[in-house]
Amino acid sequence: MTGGPTHLTENHPGRQAGRARPWPPRWAEFYRNAVFSVLLCFAMAPAASAKVVLLVERGASIYQQAALGFQQAFSGTDQVEQIYTDADSGTLGKSFDSLRRNPPRLVVAIGTQAARTAKERLPDSIPLLYCLVLRPVQNKLVGTNIGGIALDIEFSQQLESIKKVLPKLHRLGLVFDELTSGPLVSQLRQHLGTNVQLVARDVRTPQEAAREIQDLLGNVLSGDDAFYMLWDAVSANPANFKLLVELSLKNKVPIIAPARPFVEAGALISVGADYKQAGRQVALMAQQILRNESRPEDFGAVPPADAVVTINGEVARRLGIELPPDLRADVLAPAVGVRAP
Repeated sequence: MTGGPTHLTENHPGRQAGRARPWPPRWAEFYRNAVFSVLLCFAMAPAASAKVVLLVERGASIYQQAALGFQQAFSGTDQVEQIYTDADSGTLGKSFDSLRRNPPRLVVAIGTQAARTAKERLPDSIPLLYCLVLRPVQNKLVGTNIGGIALDIEFSQQLESIKKVLPKLHRLGLVFDELTSGPLVSQLRQHLGTNVQLVARDVRTPQEAAREIQDLLGNVLSGDDAFYMLWDAVSANPANFKLLVELSLKNKVPIIAPARPFVEAGALISVGADYKQAGRQVALMAQQILRNESRPEDFGAVPPADAVVTINGEVARRLGIELPPDLRADVLAPAVGVRAP
């Protein structure tokens, strides 16, 4: 056979001259099914998950400050999904269901409760960074694929600032629960050395703590002493803190508190984390993890990089404490929530 391609004529079944042969019915049906299957796969494919999920408590101002710091420092904020852990249980449950189906590359949890919730409800395969977490070991926020920034400032840094305000400090009174705060109290005792005596009372209930607070501030501690307050439920609760403030002003014994809100409510001084800076700090850690330069457990539980000294100016005046002129501190005046004893 020579020449160009043979033209098809009606002598060839199923073909017409000059026109393409239609597909056999079975091939047409196969093609339609294949296209439908591909489209169905696209329709049923899970939505692309965010690269980073930020868990934060909406109502806590310190956590909101940290979240703002994170957003300001983290490049690619369009890839961050923010979930509020104080949402209603139904909404929060749906959010975690979605995270389990479509795991992000990293979860950043701000606050102790947010970190514990993530640890309990998400698989260990998802890297978890936490920020401003209280006692990571006791809260079981340890292991592979987890690490971050603790809430407490190192004792050495705290005491350096405290002694600038209270240079004649002789004794520190403290009420705590050994089961909760025992290791911290041991660390504090080591940092105090022989220069400052620690008068510690171990209790188990807020009621027992109230009795010890009354005894310490009423009978034991004097003007060159202070009461040191830990993040411990036996003393850091509304009723006992109110008692502390009343006795502090009455007996001229200053309160050293763990965070600014206590200073606003009547404590003399706190040396606490710079919350916004802590958010920036954890953002840099997150970027290292996303670049595969580090893993969460490489960081362990590091302290906040920066601390803020906060002083209640009105309380200092009423206690007769003169603040050094070169002191770098945020001095609040007038005081919030302080009443005459």
